[in-house]
Amino acid sequence: MLRSIILSFSFFLFLSCSGTKELGKETRSPYEPVKLRIKDIDISDLPAELTVLSDPRSGMWSVEFYDLDRKETLFEYNKNKNLLPASNLKIITTAAALKVLGTDYRFETEFLTDGYIDREQRTLFGNLYVRGSGDPSLNPGVFKPVADSLKAAKGIDFIEGEIKILTPFKQEEAYGKSWDIDDIPYYFSAVISPVTLSENLARIDISKTGSEISPYYPFRLGLDTIPEMKGADFYRLPGTDSVVVRSAFKEKQTCYITVRDPDLFFKNSLIKHFAKSNITIRNREIVSADTTRYPFYTHYSDSLYKLIDKCNGESNNLYAEQVFREVAEVFAKDTALTDSLENIPATYNNLIRINSDLYSRIFGISNFTISDGSGLSRQNLMSANKFVKVLAAMYDDPDFVTYLSSLPQPGNEGTLRNRFKDKDLQNRIFAKTGALTSINCISGYILTKNNNRLAFSIMNNFYNFGRSKTNEYLEDILIYFSNNF
Repeated sequence: MLRSIILSFSFFLFLSCSGTKELGKETRSPYEPVKLRIKDIDISDLPAELTVLSDPRSGMWSVEFYDLDRKETLFEYNKNKNLLPASNLKIITTAAALKVLGTDYRFETEFLTDGYIDREQRTLFGNLYVRGSGDPSLNPGVFKPVADSLKAAKGIDFIEGEIKILTPFKQEEAYGKSWDIDDIPYYFSAVISPVTLSENLARIDISKTGSEISPYYPFRLGLDTIPEMKGADFYRLPGTDSVVVRSAFKEKQTCYITVRDPDLFFKNSLIKHFAKSNITIRNREIVSADTTRYPFYTHYSDSLYKLIDKCNGESNNLYAEQVFREVAEVFAKDTALTDSLENIPATYNNLIRINSDLYSRIFGISNFTISDGSGLSRQNLMSANKFVKVLAAMYDDPDFVTYLSSLPQPGNEGTLRNRFKDKDLQNRIFAKTGALTSINCISGYILTKNNNRLAFSIMNNFYNFGRSKTNEYLEDILIYFSNNF
C-alpha cells in the first residue's frame, strides 16, 4: 500500500509550492539562482559543505542539482562521470515502468486445466497448469480462491494429474549480470522467475524442539553448534538445497533464505493449500489427445503504483527485477516504438538491450551501462546527470504524483527512516538511496526553504571513510542546498 507520505504535509507542499502551473500562470519565489560549477572556481571559494568533493580520501563523485521550474543546473561536479549507482538504478527502472506500463498495470497469473471432469467421482482427469508473468507480490493466499473455483464451482475433490508450469523457471535469467555468488542465499538476491511465490523466500525457524520451513521447501539443514556464538548464520550452499546454520542454538533462530527452484516451491505450496481445501492432487502423468487448456482462474497483482512503492520505498530487488523484465517484454511488443526489437530472441542480453534502447528514447540519456533493474550488479554505470534527466522527465509526467509518492522521506517508512534527521531536512527530501560496499548514492527531489523544487543526484564511489561518515557528508550537502536555494 502507499505509505503515509502521500498524505503528509510535505508531500502536499512539494506539489503546491512555487513553480506550480495553474490556469496558464506560473508562480516563482524571488531567489536568484547561484550556479556553482566546481571546475570554474577555486576550491577555497567552495562552501564548507562541498569541500569534501575535493578530498582525495572521499573517493569519486558525480553530482548535480537542478532547478525543476527554472530548468537550469545550479551545481555540477563530474555530472557526466559514470559511476556505480547501486539501488539508485531503481529510480530509472520504476520511471520506465510508469511510462511503458502505466499506474494501473497488473501482472496476471493464470490457472488452467485440460482433460475432463467425472462428476460422479468428483475428479478432474487432467493436469493443472500455471502460466505466470512475473508477479512479485504473489503469496499463498491466492491458493484458496483457486481451490474454491474448482471445488465449489465444479465439485472437484481429486485431480488425477500433475501440476505443470507453462512459464518454467530458467536458470540463465534468474539473476542480473555479475551478481556476487556469495549473495545468492540472502533475501536481497532471490531468484527471478515467471511464477514467484512469497518473493521466492522460505522462512526457516530452528528451536530446541525442531525446525520448521514456511512456505515449505525441501531444504537439507546442517546444524553447526558453536557454544560461544551469539545469534546465528544461515547460508545456502550455491546451486544446492543445503543450508548450513551456525549458532549456539540456545534460543529460537529465524532467517529467510532464497529457494533454488521456484517452480518446485510453488508446486509444493499449492499442493499443501489444496489439501486444506480437501482437494487431493494425485500427481500422476495424464496424457490427453485433446491438448486444449481451459482457463478457470486468473489472479491479478496489485496495481503497478503499489508495486513501485515497494521497489523504491523498501528497495526490494525482486520487485525491481520483475518490473524490469515486464517493461522490456511489453515495450518489445510495441512495434511502433521498437522497430526491429519486437522479434529478437528472449535472452537476458536482449532484455538489457531493449531496456537500454527504451531509456535512451524516453529519457534522452546515453553512454550508460545497465546489467539489471535493481542495481545489485557492479557492472551498472550511470552518472548524476542521467539520474537528474530522468527525475526531471518524471516531474513533467502525468504520473508524477505516483512516482513522487514511491520515494522515501526522512523519518517515514522506507530506507530513509533513520537518515537525515537534521531539522533543516525534515519534510523536504524525497529520495532513493543506493549502497553497496564502498558505494553510497542518493538521488531524488528536494524542497528548499525558499520553496523551490530541485532534482538532485549525489553519487560517491570508493570512499576511504566509514559509511556513517559518508552519510554525514551527504547530509551536509543536502542541508546546504535546502538552506541556500
